[in-house]
Amino acid sequence: MLTFYKLFCFFNYPIWVFVLGLRRLKGKEHKERYREKLGYYKYNRPQNEVIWINSLGLGETLSLTFFLEQLSKYYPDKTLLLTSSTLQSQIALENIPLSDNIVHQFAPVDNYKALKRFFDHWDPKIALFSELDIWPLRVSEVKKRKTPILLINSRMNEKKKRARKWLGTSFSQTLKAFDHIFLQDESSRSHFVDFGIDETKITVHGPLKSAGTVFPDFSATEKKIKKILQGKFIWTAASLHQREENEILEAYKLAKRKLENLVLVMVPRSIEYSKNTKKKAKIYSDEVILRTKNGHMPDKNTEIIIVGRVGELGLWYKLSVISFIGNSLNYKEIKTGKNPYEALQAKTAVIHGPKMLEPGYEKLVSLGISDIVHDRHEICASLVTCSSSTNRGQKIKQGSNLLAQNKKMVKKIIEDLSTIYKKRGRKSPLF
Repeated sequence: MLTFYKLFCFFNYPIWVFVLGLRRLKGKEHKERYREKLGYYKYNRPQNEVIWINSLGLGETLSLTFFLEQLSKYYPDKTLLLTSSTLQSQIALENIPLSDNIVHQFAPVDNYKALKRFFDHWDPKIALFSELDIWPLRVSEVKKRKTPILLINSRMNEKKKRARKWLGTSFSQTLKAFDHIFLQDESSRSHFVDFGIDETKITVHGPLKSAGTVFPDFSATEKKIKKILQGKFIWTAASLHQREENEILEAYKLAKRKLENLVLVMVPRSIEYSKNTKKKAKIYSDEVILRTKNGHMPDKNTEIIIVGRVGELGLWYKLSVISFIGNSLNYKEIKTGKNPYEALQAKTAVIHGPKMLEPGYEKLVSLGISDIVHDRHEICASLVTCSSSTNRGQKIKQGSNLLAQNKKMVKKIIEDLSTIYKKRGRKSPLF
């Protein structure tokens, strides 16, 4: 299968041109920078050596920002090239104050011409691929150039393992191309071994997102909203699955009877759902605004804010007294919760449903940092409890302590990246 796929990549360039052009017309690609996916770049390559970090979408990219900042400090004389595939990831990165030696480009598509242009232009000295974003040709072309390649921040549960089994040897061959693999959790180890990976090539470190992120700089907007909503009890319900929205709004209705100054901020898991979310919210309040890319601001009477902008979640976490982490209530369609660590970093109290199943999430409950809620009544009760600064203060402090520990983990990963290649005796100029 891998041979046929690589053969297809000799001839799929016109298909990519057509697909990207169509997506551009639909607003799903950057109007100008989409050409980067075909291997065309506006700016010259920096003179110093390039470390390539390859990600995929918005969540994966944002989870790497703290790691990138630490890596940039470890290698201040190198250029860190961050590639991602989605327009939303690029939009979010525009407002994040990353170090000057970190450059973002769109990742090249799996085509020989596009990849040749990419490698000829950037000539990375080492490649770090995040999670399981491992396009086969992209990986094999790195190996062909004898460039060290690592898989970082990856994990594989039983479901992901079954989904990749049908790919046959093509997936295992691609995995075996990596010189070393850093995993988020111990339970993933056996799944990688089942695909033929030597255990000596595996290190378990934990999820990079658990160390927090680099928030976008919305300080001016934050100051304005704080002034407008002064004295309000702000509750953010983030990354909401559509099935969760009614339960959140019902909880708002119940809590509003006890917390008259309550303001609900709803952040759908995708901005394309935001208009529909607003329609639901209008049933519960006449004072609803949809905050879009045009920057609609609340006023002192606003009761429900729908966020339809990319990259603003950190802003609302910072403004909130309490935050609900969505995609976590016990509905059949929901598989696992979203990232709670950004909320902890913003020093807001955290609640979530029972389906917080990703590596590291269980610590939040066991350490008393977060509370599990199952329905509107329990959500309402948590809102009332957290209205007391005394009740939420200890949880926030414990959350900050956990983040501090996790940041040490990131520094250890960076040290391990260097140590591994020194032991292997590679003559890489990076190590």
